[in-house]
Amino acid sequence: MGRPISNEALLLEIEKKREQMIQSGLENGLRSHKTLELSIQVDNLMNAFNQSRSAHLFYKH
Repeated sequence: MGRPISNEALLLEIEKKREQMIQSGLENGLRSHKTLELSIQVDNLMNAFNQSRSAHLFYKH
């Protein structure tokens, strides 16, 4: 198993996928399969970021 991704790297990946999602929405429409798939990927990355932050805050105390 690989090592965990840093919060900074997650934030960069979220921003990259978000930009791809917006571009896809403009080119393909908001309900296109590609746009919806990118939206799911953004959601998953945001969930990973939030879980990482929660774990960090929990173990920090």
